[in-house]
Formats: sequence, structure tokens, C-alpha cells
Amino acid sequence: MNNETLKQYMMKFSISQLKGYLGQDLIDSLLEWNNGVEGFLSKSRLSEMAICVHGLGLLKDKEFRRSLIGSMPEDVVKGFTAYLPHSDSTDLKQLAIDVSNASWKKSDVNDYFLRMLGYSSEDVFEKKEEVGESVETIESFDKFYELLDYQYIIRQRALNILTSPYGLRRFLIHMPTGTGKTKTATHIICHHYNYNLHKKGLVIWIAHTSELLQQAYDTFKGVWKNIGNGSINMYKLWGDYNIEEDVDLNGFMVCGIQKLQSINNNDPELLNKLISNARLIVYDEAHKASAPETRQVVEKFMVRSENSEDRALMGLSATPGKTTEDSFDNQLLVSMFGNKIIEIDTKLMNAVNMSAQEAINTPAEKDVIRYFQNRGVLSKIKKEELVYEEGLSDAEINKIRIVATANGYDDFSKTVLEKIGKNKSRNLRIMQRLRELNRDKIPTIVFACSVQHGQLLSAMLTLEDIPNALVIGNMSPKERAESIKKFKDREDDLNILINYEVLTTGFDATNIECVFIARPTQSVVLYSQMLGRGLRGPQMGGNEECLLIDVKDNLKQFNENMAFSHFANYWNQ
Repeated sequence: MNNETLKQYMMKFSISQLKGYLGQDLIDSLLEWNNGVEGFLSKSRLSEMAICVHGLGLLKDKEFRRSLIGSMPEDVVKGFTAYLPHSDSTDLKQLAIDVSNASWKKSDVNDYFLRMLGYSSEDVFEKKEEVGESVETIESFDKFYELLDYQYIIRQRALNILTSPYGLRRFLIHMPTGTGKTKTATHIICHHYNYNLHKKGLVIWIAHTSELLQQAYDTFKGVWKNIGNGSINMYKLWGDYNIEEDVDLNGFMVCGIQKLQSINNNDPELLNKLISNARLIVYDEAHKASAPETRQVVEKFMVRSENSEDRALMGLSATPGKTTEDSFDNQLLVSMFGNKIIEIDTKLMNAVNMSAQEAINTPAEKDVIRYFQNRGVLSKIKKEELVYEEGLSDAEINKIRIVATANGYDDFSKTVLEKIGKNKSRNLRIMQRLRELNRDKIPTIVFACSVQHGQLLSAMLTLEDIPNALVIGNMSPKERAESIKKFKDREDDLNILINYEVLTTGFDATNIECVFIARPTQSVVLYSQMLGRGLRGPQMGGNEECLLIDVKDNLKQFNENMAFSHFANYWNQ
């Protein structure tokens, strides 16, 4: 999207207005970085930074729209009268008020407004799918969609559990990020649904973000088309997707946990129908499943009543634990999945891939991450410690950790993270390294301390004419997808993607060459998820090596091996 027209109109705003859209905290931080000199805060720069930090989300602000219309040429403003049937005013100020007071949704007046800025309604407003499109029937193809050896063994072990004589089966599959959990799980589902369930009943895949849900839907669709038997119904049940009451529930459903909780609270009839038809529940990012409200609704599916069919609960996770410290929560998670875990067995892999003599004489690699790195499935991590002057001492970091976790937090509080994110020396060092990465055209994903920290880094990069994108939770899915698309496009000059609490899961970009962890954490789960964004090796379409830049706050905490194996002792197998 070209933001030049928007920028030109914004440059007619006052300096104080433009500063207001960036926020005083961000302005103060920018001034601190530039030793209090305001000369760099020109209207052009302020407009660019506001657009980069907030994107088209600026247009949601009624007062912003009013000011924007006030900056437009007279003939453009008068053009609004054709789209305001209840207004016969020719006064330009009144027209600006009438237009800005209109609801911010797809409409004729807003279509005209966006066209005058060089955008379309599709750039701003989400296109809602028809209800009927939440159900799809797909056909299978003839060709084979092969699994790798270790994925096939995981599949067979899972199917052995699913066909065991126990009525309510529970287990969890533990595979490192980047080794194909979703693909392996969908193969398990296809086989189980085809040959064990005889294409009867409902498989429900549960996840907590739209990215994970869409990824599961697309992966299953591709796998079924290659190894499925005939046709299957596919259902979307998240966000704006809903299911008609009279629809036949038989096939594969992808369901958001928020939607399932809403159904649990508000639609007992649909919930009972889902429970009655369910034969397999799959929980992606299973370490989140033991949260009280989540566990309560999932467990309703795992009760066998009179005349009900057998069913199973299958979890997927790269970090099969909930908290870093020894805790009841971890024990609860283990119990929820029956204390049964399927993991990568490197000794078995030797037996499969070597002669009998070789397998006897070759010690199995106990470190699963290193095993996959040696195979090229995962990239090798090249670590870099980012040290900054006036950094926090070990004693200070420990003090923050004690304060942050005094009330039982699993990680640093947002207040502490915001404080760390404002450290000038720290940010100057981060910026210096980001300049170098951009100069060398290294695709880099940055994990910021907070929304404000991400906005600050994005604003400073924009100030220095360094292309970047910021992805935060309050962005529209449309803008988020556009930013990610530009980052993945290697013909685009955008090399730096900054995010806060959005791209830790459900985000796959095989071009990532650097993971920049600019936020401290003591959560092994979060650290593993951040690190996992760059772990895809050449065999999985990624890179031989990935640079991990870790600000000194984190480096002593974890590495990729520790992050994967941390929870092993909880599972007693």
C-alpha cells in the first residue's frame, strides 16, 4: 500500500497534533535519544513515524479523520455530499464533522474517503466470509504426501495409542518447533479418520490464534487431498465463522478456544452436539490447555456417557510444560494428557537408518535438537550476546526478577518490561545492531519488550529511512498479513519485522536468518517459541544457520537444547 497521499495530508497538521498521534512517551524517548534536540521532528518525519507505528489504524480515530478531511482540497470535501443523503450542508467544516461522525465501517461515504487517500475498502475493512463458507467439502488426489522417517514413527506410535482398547485415550506429542508437528498430526488424523473411525464422527482441532487455526486448516486440506480417501467435510469455527444448527457434523473441524468457550457459556445445545459427535480432540500448543477455563471445557469432551462413542485427546507441543518453575500447573498438564508422551527416539532412528552393526556401534545422539541440526532439519544457532553500556548488573537483574515474580508471575511483569524497554543505552545498542543487519540484508524478526518498545524501535528505524514493519496485537488482521507478506517477499527491501506478543506461534517464514530477542524472559516456553521462529533448517526449506542475537539479560537463561528438554522430568515414562 502506498501511504504517500495520507502523509501529504498529515503534513498539513500542526506539529503538536502529529506529536499527539505518536504519544508523549514515544516523543520523550525520541528526544532523549537525540539529546533533546527537536530539529529532527519535522512534519514529514512525524507523519512517517505515525504511519509506520500505527498504520491505517489511525483512521479509526474520529478526530483524526476530521482533521484529515480538513486538510483535503475543497472539491474533494464537497464530493462527500454525494454520499451523505441525510446532510445537505455545503459548509466544509460541517461536512468534515458529518463524515467523521459516520460509523467507521464499509460504506459508500467511507469508500469515497479511502479512495481519496489512495486506498480501497479491502485495504482497511475485513471482508467477512459468508456463513456457508465455514463448511467445505474437499476431494482427495491420488499422489502420496510422504512423511520423513521420524514423523512416520511418531505417526505409528500415535496410532497405536488411538487403537488401544482403552475408551478415553490421552497423550501428547512432543516435537521441536520446525520439525513438522502440524504435518505429522494431520497425517495421524487422516489415517485414523479413514481406517479406524471409518469416516464417521468429528475430529476437532483446537488452537488459540487465528494464525494457528488457519495453518492447521490449510495443512490438513493439503494432506487430505494427497492421502485422503474420497471426500471429507471441513469446518471453520473461529472469529466470525459459525456453524448452522442443522449442519451435519462429520469430518474435520478447526475451532478457536475462545469460540469454544463462548459456545460452552452461551449455546449448550451446540456444545452437546459437538461433544456427541467428537471422536478425537487435538489441542495445538497443548501447554496452554490446562488453564482453568480451557481445561474445564475440554474435559467435557472427555467424559464417556451411556451410548457415546470412544474418543481421544491428543496434544501437540514443543514445550510440554506450563511454567518454568516446579509447579502444580505442570503436574496438572501432565495429568490432563494421561502422563503419556510421544517423543523423538534417536536410538530408534539409528536402528531405522543404519545397518544392525552400525546401529550397535554408533551411540545415539541424546540431544534431540543437535540430532536434527546435524540432519539439516533444524538450523544451527549462531549465538551473539548483545552487551550495552550502563547495562543492568547481575544483582540488578536478579532484584528485578525477584520483584517481578513476588506475586507468582511466571515471567516479568509488563511494568518491568516497559521499564527495561526505555533504557537508552540498551536501545541505542539494539538500534546499532539493527542498522548493521539491514545493511547486510539479513531478514530479522525482533521480539520487543512491550508495545511502546516496539513502537520506539520502529519509529527510530523509520527516522533513519530503514524499512521496517511493526506487528502488534491491536493491528487489523489485514495489516498484519500485509506486513508479514512484505517481510517474506525477498524482492522487497523490508528486512526487519518487529513484534510484541504476536508472532511467537503460528508464524512460519523460512527466510528468517536472524532472531533478535530484545525482551528478557524467564519463561522457557516463551523463549522456546521465540527461538523457534528461526529454527527451520535446509531440509524444511529454511537456512543452514540462524543468528540468535540475545540481549545480555537473557543469555544466561536458556539455549535451544535446554528449552526443548526442560520439562522432561514431569513425564514419568
